[in-house]
Amino acid sequence: MLKSVAKAFRMLESMSRAGGPMRLSDIARQNEMTRSNAFHLLQTLQELDYVRQVDDSTLYETTYKMFEIGALAVGRNSLVTAAHPELIRLAEQVPENVMLNTRDGLMNLVADRIESRSVVRTLAHLGARAPLQLVSGGKAQLAWAPEALIERVCTNLVKVTERSVTDPAVLRAQLQQIREQGYVVAVGEVNEGAKGVSVPLRDRHGAVVAAVSISGPIDRLGDDQVPAYVGMLHETVKRIEAAWADGWRGD
Repeated sequence: MLKSVAKAFRMLESMSRAGGPMRLSDIARQNEMTRSNAFHLLQTLQELDYVRQVDDSTLYETTYKMFEIGALAVGRNSLVTAAHPELIRLAEQVPENVMLNTRDGLMNLVADRIESRSVVRTLAHLGARAPLQLVSGGKAQLAWAPEALIERVCTNLVKVTERSVTDPAVLRAQLQQIREQGYVVAVGEVNEGAKGVSVPLRDRHGAVVAAVSISGPIDRLGDDQVPAYVGMLHETVKRIEAAWADGWRGD
């Protein structure tokens, strides 16, 4: 691994998570670098148009170049293309966030999402990552994953909130229940105030490759709503799978 390349990507990741422009000293501190090294790396990223200085101030921020690269990758993803209209349709029926989840290693990745129209909502930004076992979309994918992947997850359990699953036996029991009932409900395992409901999405060979979820505040997404939401999710997934299959035949 080239250390300079790794440092550049870590810097871009930390700046993108900051929520606003950053000072050189903060960038250096967050990335465990000297101010001098951080400055020289920022200058290189500026020349490549990944970073810019804000109005000739001492603050730095990322540009939209990373978004452009990500958007091109998403645009080539036939699943995202097939799913997006159906996510919009589902979002018109519920007051919560609607998301398409895929897997990136041991992490759940929000590949597409339609944000809730409600004033009070949970945070679920596009590209958000979380451990598979701690979110409903990740659990829905993990339940049908190969044993080798489940074992890797069981040896990498982390505690984020008091509700986070840290016992491999408890996780395996949850996954068995998910397989039996065909859906998953996760409550407060990453965000203490959030609740998610998800169902798996399969490719044309029957393998679970993604999940569609509805997530919102615990006090609004009650247990009495889960059955209706599960039904809506299953119908949405059926339409996505059909549209995705049509896309394959057209390739």
